[in-house]
Parts: sequence; C-alpha cells; structure tokens
Amino acid sequence: NLDFEATRASLLAALTRRLAEDGGTGASLRELASAAGVSTATLRHYFGDREGLHRALFDRGRELGAGFHLRLVNEPLQADVAASMRWALEWILTGFSIPTVRHIHTIGLRVALESPSLGPVYLRDLLEPLLQSVEVRIVRHQARGELPGRDPRILALQLVTPLFTAVLHQHALHGARERPLDVNALIDALVESLPPGSRA
Repeated sequence: NLDFEATRASLLAALTRRLAEDGGTGASLRELASAAGVSTATLRHYFGDREGLHRALFDRGRELGAGFHLRLVNEPLQADVAASMRWALEWILTGFSIPTVRHIHTIGLRVALESPSLGPVYLRDLLEPLLQSVEVRIVRHQARGELPGRDPRILALQLVTPLFTAVLHQHALHGARERPLDVNALIDALVESLPPGSRA
C-alpha cells in the first residue's frame, strides 16, 4: 500500500546516507536500524535482510538512472561527433553530481565486489544500463559514418570508465581533499582520445 511504500522509501533514504559513510556497509542491522530511527524488527519488515536492503537500494538506483539513460539514448545527435560525445560525458557527470546517485554506486561497488549474488544485480541494474546507453549513442554515430567501426562496447568502456573512476576518486575516496582533479579537463582528454576521423 501507499503508506508501506512511502515509509520504505523514507527508510531507504536514511539508510543510504548511513551506508555511504566510511564503514557503513559493514554496519550491523542493529546499527542501521538505529541510524534510521527504527527497530531491527521494523527494518526486517520493510527489507527482509541485508541483501534485501541492498537490492532495494539497487532498485532505487535503477529508477533514478532510467531518465538519465533514456536521454543519453534519445538526445538528438550534434553534427560534430566530438561535441556529441562531450555532451554525453557531461550529462553522465551531471548524474553523478547528485549525492544519492553517487552514494548508491559507491555502496553498490562495495557490496557487489564481495557478493556473488549482488554483483550481477549491480552490474545488470546500474552499471550496464549506463554503458549500454552510451553504446547506443556510439552506434547512432557509426550509422552516420561519423565514428570508425570500432566495437561500440569497447569504445563506451574507454569513455565511461575513466570518468566513473574519477568520480569515485574525488568523492568516495576523498580525492577532492587529497589530490583534487579537474574532471572537466578529463572529459576534454577523453573526447580528444576518440578515434581519428571522428573529431572535427
């Protein structure tokens, strides 16, 4: 019912903040319940167990990402492929500038790398939709003869992975304090790395 879903969403927002903190993914259910201001029994009622909580978090990330991915796919292509791909990377960076989106990916990586059951869920629901939306944009440019016939999946990985790593570096790993990075300069470099013949 609506009350159940509203309460679940409110709890998930509070738990996302706690899980994103240092050591958050290692917190016990009791500690998580305390952070959300509820009992452990209440937490179990809404999420079942820790894996259920993480799956709910991935579901929320998929919902938040859907609109961003759809725009990556449907946004009209600029005449200049370099400008088009720059727009795509800047749009991805806009998505990662939303703390909740960033937190969900950070938490997702932490738990997914250690869980045979959650790893594929994170990959399928969060990481692959992002990569595939960039692939679709690349394929559209290839169909117009504006990008060499390189494997679009590999090219999408070459563009997105450094940006994704930079976001983690600056935020989850506190690189903004330890070694600040101009992420826009990174985007410039990624666009310049496009295959010869694709840059005007």
